Amino acid sequence: MKFIQKPSARAAAALTTMTVLSFGLMACTPSSGGPANKPDGQAELELGISDDGYTLDKLIAAAKEEGPLVVSDSTGKITDMADAFTAKYGIKTTGVKQKAGEATEIAIREASASNIQTDVFILSDAPGAQHELIERGIASSWTPPDLAGSIDPEFQDPLVISTDVLVWGYNTELYPNGCPVDNLWALTDDDWTAHVVMEDPTLKSAILYWVNEMSVNHDDKMKQAYEDYFGESFASDEKTASAEWLKRLAKNKPLLVKSGSDSAESAGAPGQTEGFMGLLSTAKFRENEDSGYKLGLCTGIAPYSGIGYTKLGLIANGTKSPNAAKLFLHYAMTAEGIAPQVEDGKFSGNSDVPPAADEPSGILDVWDEVYIAERGMLDSDFDSLPEWSDFWITANHS
Repeated sequence: MKFIQKPSARAAAALTTMTVLSFGLMACTPSSGGPANKPDGQAELELGISDDGYTLDKLIAAAKEEGPLVVSDSTGKITDMADAFTAKYGIKTTGVKQKAGEATEIAIREASASNIQTDVFILSDAPGAQHELIERGIASSWTPPDLAGSIDPEFQDPLVISTDVLVWGYNTELYPNGCPVDNLWALTDDDWTAHVVMEDPTLKSAILYWVNEMSVNHDDKMKQAYEDYFGESFASDEKTASAEWLKRLAKNKPLLVKSGSDSAESAGAPGQTEGFMGLLSTAKFRENEDSGYKLGLCTGIAPYSGIGYTKLGLIANGTKSPNAAKLFLHYAMTAEGIAPQVEDGKFSGNSDVPPAADEPSGILDVWDEVYIAERGMLDSDFDSLPEWSDFWITANHS
């Protein structure tokens, strides 16, 4: 039985290097071996073998004639994927862990210098990747023709490698009866002042994109959650309940950390005497086994228990190994290739690849509680990002 994903999560453009994914410009993205636009009007180039007459065997043969490969992703599991790819195909491949913003800047610099060192980028900011890399001719998307039938059309151009999820975690040692929070508005109360741990939303833009989409399309849910929690009608000087929630959360002095690992440690480390709520990736629940953490997955939170966002796979235009790069993307879209990430509670963009039944967080059981963003909101997310960032900074420092 295929795992059918909801409409794809889109954590939109991040800060200065990241922008928006729009329908109108998708046609500019080469999805086969056809010409890819180079930046600044440079000559067009071919992205490996053509999709006309494509077979996987032809791609493998062409890839094995090329040189080594460098691939980047925001998870350390990319090194495992690269090593396994090397073992399978004999193509020396190096995996590099880089956050989306850093990777995007590297792609831009390498293209500007005509010195491509990174051949494949797996980026957690889909809109930023579209605007800064694809639209500027710095990178291209390619969907394996032989796998297209099991990839949702929305996930094909640009190619979605996976859907990742941010969830709320708590300490089961301190709260043996379950998550201490069942409503997001609780996190704005005095009880949780300086006891909410999360990455800075101005750096983890998926958080602000979610707030924007809630504000525009689902503010009724946030208002209802407010009224259920406080027992009174919603009233605010802000235009939306979602903006009011974000302001109150910022004013409640959350502990802002650099990574989800820090959130996991703060919320889940054993032996604590004070409870913290942590916003973190499902992947961090592996620390329960690896580090003895006591992380529990919060469920039943109004209006949503988690935030999903997608990761794109792109090939650097100008790579000396375009066929090897395409083969790596093909590999990443298979159960074998994406296994190191699926086992962390991430979901393949290929619907034929099942989620891991034994992943550590338990997210599959509460998938219906995860907010999945609407593709049609990507322009709005990008356009509003500077305003939401300023809004957060102002509230957090007031």
